[in-house]
Amino acid sequence: MSKLRVAVAMSGGVDSSVVAALLVEQGYDAVGFTLKLWDGDGNQESSRPCCSISMASDAKQICNQLGIAHYTLDMQDSFKSEVIDRFESDYLNGLTPNPCVQCNSRIKWGSMWEKVKTLGFDRIATGHYARIFRTENGRARLLQGVDRSKDQSYFLWEIPPEILKTTMFPLGDMEKSDTRSIAAKFGLPVADKTESQEICFIPSDDYRSWLRKRQPEMKDDLSGDIVDRAGNVLGHHQGYPEFTIGQRKGLGLGGGDKTLYVTQINADMRQVVVGEEAELNCSTFSVKSLNRFVEEPLNRIRDIKVKIRYRSPAVSVAISDSGNGTVTVRTDDPVQAVTPGQSAVFHHGEEVVAGGIIGR
Repeated sequence: MSKLRVAVAMSGGVDSSVVAALLVEQGYDAVGFTLKLWDGDGNQESSRPCCSISMASDAKQICNQLGIAHYTLDMQDSFKSEVIDRFESDYLNGLTPNPCVQCNSRIKWGSMWEKVKTLGFDRIATGHYARIFRTENGRARLLQGVDRSKDQSYFLWEIPPEILKTTMFPLGDMEKSDTRSIAAKFGLPVADKTESQEICFIPSDDYRSWLRKRQPEMKDDLSGDIVDRAGNVLGHHQGYPEFTIGQRKGLGLGGGDKTLYVTQINADMRQVVVGEEAELNCSTFSVKSLNRFVEEPLNRIRDIKVKIRYRSPAVSVAISDSGNGTVTVRTDDPVQAVTPGQSAVFHHGEEVVAGGIIGR
């Protein structure tokens, strides 16, 4: 029987490098693929490790060391239309996007998978800390990574279930420290390489400057009022896309006896609503564009929980499921700063059963 051909998404970092090394050791026909996603607006050596020339160079060096082929795939057009354009338009619509989710589902498990599939590959493997359980009926279920501090299942909720079946997460059962030890064992030069933590295409993590530079609309008058929940004008802002739910710094309201937070963004009125911390609490919200990894409706799953941001704990909920791709979520206890545009990921124990985008 011929070996399974595995396309390894390689960023030049320690995680994907260890994935390639493990697959070679286990006898798979592995090939490394690095994605060229953007040119840094002409700056080929971006400050971000995952968007730099050195990224592809490091990945190629690892593949040469392992004795496997390495290719770079130009995905710039897809990345611009599926990730960057959406990132910008979401902010202009008063939303707070999560570009890492779209990059995973639309690029790695979208454009990349379609490309390598035509080249005869059977599987795609990445360095994400998550796990896959394959059922007897052939379905794939997504599980959290064993290392909960590194678990990345939150960012994988939008992968189409039929493509999840072709996916491998070799690091899902490991701790991060184990990964670095394995890299050292294999003699990989990236064993101690640092990780990139922020949005890869935003220089210096300053998305506000990014928007002002790239979006002609930002040069128009997007200024408006800062108001309280009753509509009383408290101040003015220079552009509502520069705010997000829960923000308390940079409001420009001066010192007062109350700490105020952004509680709502009304893009159509160019209005930023602020309130005290208690006004951030929310018990009911909608989740749209639902992607399910299970067949049963979410409202029939006992003890289901939801995470509304990566580092937040999962909280118990009740769900009203209309069956049209949108659900209404009611939390047992109020949660803070539910942010439209961000991801809501549903859990049953350690299993990710579905995910979607938080509505207004």
